[in-house]
Amino acid sequence: MIRQRLLIAMGVLCSLVYLIGCVDDFSADIYTSKEYLLVDGTLTDLNEPQYVSIFSTPKDASFKSSDFTSKIYPARQSYFPEQKALVKLIINQKDEIQLEERLAGYYYCPDGFRAKAGNTYQLRFQLANGKVYETDIETMYSVPAIKNVSEGFNLTGIPNAAGSSEKVSSNDIYVDFDDDPNEKNFYRWRWVNWEIQRICATCTQGRYYLFETEQGETGDCYRDLTLKVNDRFDYYCGSRCWDIFYSSDINILSDVYTNGKPQKNRLAAQIPLRQSNPCLVSLQQMSLSPNTYRYLKLLQDQSVNTGTLADTPPAPLRGNIRNVKDANELVLGYFSASSVSEVRVMLDRRNTTGGLPNGLFSFINNRPVVLEDPSNERPDIPLAICQPSFTRTPIPPLGWR
Repeated sequence: MIRQRLLIAMGVLCSLVYLIGCVDDFSADIYTSKEYLLVDGTLTDLNEPQYVSIFSTPKDASFKSSDFTSKIYPARQSYFPEQKALVKLIINQKDEIQLEERLAGYYYCPDGFRAKAGNTYQLRFQLANGKVYETDIETMYSVPAIKNVSEGFNLTGIPNAAGSSEKVSSNDIYVDFDDDPNEKNFYRWRWVNWEIQRICATCTQGRYYLFETEQGETGDCYRDLTLKVNDRFDYYCGSRCWDIFYSSDINILSDVYTNGKPQKNRLAAQIPLRQSNPCLVSLQQMSLSPNTYRYLKLLQDQSVNTGTLADTPPAPLRGNIRNVKDANELVLGYFSASSVSEVRVMLDRRNTTGGLPNGLFSFINNRPVVLEDPSNERPDIPLAICQPSFTRTPIPPLGWR
């Protein structure tokens, strides 16, 4: 849904679908002195909260694109949430529902809302500064069901997103489905991955403490000047905890050359081997409107192309959102609606090699866990709270076993 340094990294990426030969990865920064509005949201028929995000960028934002990102967007820490906007969703050009801001910059549809194939959707909103924006009308198309899922271990896997030349092993997941011969179809595959996390807090020049609030027990780091500036302690989770990872690559397909033919062993996901523990994957096969497919294809072409270092770096792309009174304003992001066929796969990872048990923290942070040892002053080291967020949850995900 919502989704990411001067780096020019050249590597070889062989295309898997409809491309001949190899192309070079091309990543570039774009520097701008302009401020942009950034809107992102995909409505689906999944049984999950439906929301859109509305943020703005600072005037000195640098936009980053690489084979690790699916959007040419500024780094998340440079977003500013657009709060107190009036946001409504228009269904079939007549019915309206109001969206509620539950987190800064995130506007949610009413609980239980699900988009439906065949309906049209349009977003219209007014910012706190009075400016009014609207999106193009998006039609949700139906999507064929995933018929079969297979999985295999890929030792050489995928590029290391940290930027090194090393590869990260992966669990590669493939799908079979029947393409509808009576329609021109566009597809996207994305995934969500839940991994067990054992470390829930890290304190730099500080120690972790638990305390009570009106909302219940919580915890935080408190500075300790007896420690060195670079001293760090990591703290085990006090309950089961899952880190949540979202696909960021653009995996799309047009059936222009395969219309109506059964699709076999289509690569739908590559899940990095972050640790040897079992993990859960939500595999999502999504329908796309023709316009959404074209937009994603442009993004894909900007992040992976056959050019050289002399090529002109890509510019931020215009999406399908506009200022109703200023057509010249460039608004970033895209609003879309996709029907989804979802399959949840529990990977036991018995077929993998190289992953470490409970190694997620070390994989992410590229260092070993450093625990605080008990002392006379602090004989009992607290266990940290698993704080729920977009990327962490203490609630077992549906399908976990």
